[in-house]
Amino acid sequence: MIIQFICTGNIYRSRLAEAYCASKRIQGVRVLSSGIEAGKNGDASISPYAADVLTKYGIISYAAKRWQRTTAALVGASDVLVFMESEHRRFCENWIEPSKHRVEVWGIEDIGAIDAAMIADTVDHTFMMVRQQTDALLRAIC
Repeated sequence: MIIQFICTGNIYRSRLAEAYCASKRIQGVRVLSSGIEAGKNGDASISPYAADVLTKYGIISYAAKRWQRTTAALVGASDVLVFMESEHRRFCENWIEPSKHRVEVWGIEDIGAIDAAMIADTVDHTFMMVRQQTDALLRAIC
């Protein structure tokens, strides 16, 4: 089974979800992530915010080493598609096969422009939501 997490740039939310899910080391489950606009603004490997929180929880080694752009081939090869927001699902709509794919939209917003003093709490909150949603998904499919 292949689970794919999809967001915008594949440097923050989807990478958090990918690393956390992969850290569960569930036999027969392959985890990947991608972004509908990955690479559009340069070659960032992973958000420093994501790297910090993954390091804090000891699971940075489970994150992909590089971003990946969402493609029809990646979507087609996946069994479970997890979109961080509905705009990501809309981008992939024509590639989704309802009879083949389990689809979830989690409604986890990007970090956006926030006060620097709020970044750590915001990232921790995002990661908490990712963990809760991932755990629920894994309970439902495994």
